[in-house]
Amino acid sequence: AFGTLGGLAIILSLVLPGSLRPTSNATSSQAGTQVTVQAAEAIEAGQEHLPYNSTPPTSGWYYDIPLSDIAWGTHPEPLENETQVSYLRRGGIMVQYSCPEECPDLLQELEHAVSGYPQGVALAPYLAMDFTIALTAWGWKDTFQEFDHERVDKFIREHVGKGPESLQ
Repeated sequence: AFGTLGGLAIILSLVLPGSLRPTSNATSSQAGTQVTVQAAEAIEAGQEHLPYNSTPPTSGWYYDIPLSDIAWGTHPEPLENETQVSYLRRGGIMVQYSCPEECPDLLQELEHAVSGYPQGVALAPYLAMDFTIALTAWGWKDTFQEFDHERVDKFIREHVGKGPESLQ
């Protein structure tokens, strides 16, 4: 009986500390800020829905895009919010930028940062935000003004593949 209790104590010492972490709606990690996950609901193009709780969105209403139609990599035009959420559901990462004028140097740096991820990362402009750069994953967001390769890479590595559906 003592051996069983000792084994149970060891298991509890390993499990409990991880379960005691804060579960606040706005916790921070070194790779972004957690955003409250909105219920995922597939909608048709043009269908009205409640507003997203973050800009850019990190969960909520999405177009049911088949995995075979998701285009990872660089997009020259902004992706609709509902398309972005579809990518995030698959465990993808959105890397987005907003420049009031042309920003070829920033775009080149972002393209270089995401080039090591042929699957699971999409880069696109997103003009409707107050930040120069936004990184989003399912339930996570990081926004900043100046390019930081390490910050981008860390966010991608920590969150890619962690959506409610698979990248495959």
